[in-house]
Amino acid sequence: MTPRVCVVSALYHPDLGGLGRQAQLLSERLRKEGVELFVIARKMDVNGRAAFSPSVEVVRVPSLFPEHHILEEISLRNILISVIFSLGCLGVLIRRRRSYDLVHFHGASIPLFVALPFLKWMRKKVVAKVAAANLGTEAGSLSGRYWPLGNILASMLKEVDAFIAISAEIREGLIRDGIAQAKIHDITNFIDPEIFRPPTSEEKIRLKERFEYTGKMLVIFAGRLVPRKGVPYLLETWKEVSPDFPDARLLILGDGPLLDVLVKLATRLDIFGTVHFHGRVDNVSEFLRAADVFVLPSLQEGMSNSLLEAMASGLPAVASRIGGVVDVVEDGKNALLVDPTDRTAFSESLRRVLRSAELRARLAQYAIETIRASYGLEARVRSYRQLYGRI
Repeated sequence: MTPRVCVVSALYHPDLGGLGRQAQLLSERLRKEGVELFVIARKMDVNGRAAFSPSVEVVRVPSLFPEHHILEEISLRNILISVIFSLGCLGVLIRRRRSYDLVHFHGASIPLFVALPFLKWMRKKVVAKVAAANLGTEAGSLSGRYWPLGNILASMLKEVDAFIAISAEIREGLIRDGIAQAKIHDITNFIDPEIFRPPTSEEKIRLKERFEYTGKMLVIFAGRLVPRKGVPYLLETWKEVSPDFPDARLLILGDGPLLDVLVKLATRLDIFGTVHFHGRVDNVSEFLRAADVFVLPSLQEGMSNSLLEAMASGLPAVASRIGGVVDVVEDGKNALLVDPTDRTAFSESLRRVLRSAELRARLAQYAIETIRASYGLEARVRSYRQLYGRI
């Protein structure tokens, strides 16, 4: 019997990054299959046309700066936002304690730390998905940080009933933090093939026309514009590559604290005419189907949702040899791996893909097969239902 579930996801929204999109997809599919659940999320100001299933109850908890959506960096503002949200979340968990048996946290950070002692006192089961490695903000990267505080928090987290490790790197971090291996469950991120799928040739042409890129070769990056995403290295690489491909355009999808810095860098590098900043968009899947090549220059990733989405959309990718990326990519088969800080290697790999239609087609075909075989939503839903039942 599947227990009643409360999902905690501060960024429960399809347009604010992979963690929120994963939480929404999983929750709505679990509910569709009859799992009794509700969601606690942060109340935010978000422009767009996002759709939410009416069958999933979402309790929106107010916090500070509702227009601010990027919480991964350690700053006073982000800490205040997370603490206020966590206290509001705790209030909901206490008031509704008779309506759930298990709490699933998407992200193993401040909301989990605040709620955990009370949840264990109320005899609730706790599952925590770790979204990122080595940032010092989640389980798996706390021991030895912040003087004694990191070790204290790591010790507290031993009370969690199950951790979700989306990559081998995250599993190793949890073990270093003292989490018993029996409590760590390897469940990767997933893709909904109804949303992210390869386009037909005609559809790709139509989408390029709609986005006003008719006849252009489109290279695309999608993600938050924060330091760990490595976008400055991408722009410097594009400076070297773009003169050889006058019909190519680099599209940057996403927003974040580095947006103004990156726009100025593109201007200084004199590439602004071939680089287009689209900001946060609510139709990422359409942009991916319009594109020809995907780039992931990140310096750190748990498991890149944007890479999985691009591969599912039939895009050949040039991606960083880091973290969860190496769990997904077989270099030279379903994507090309590079050191993002090695501009020579990065530019050579990008040139290879742009020059060769045969290479693009081969990488794309194996990318689609990889996603269909190993990263489908339905298989992950079964894994979570089985995990909930076991604990």
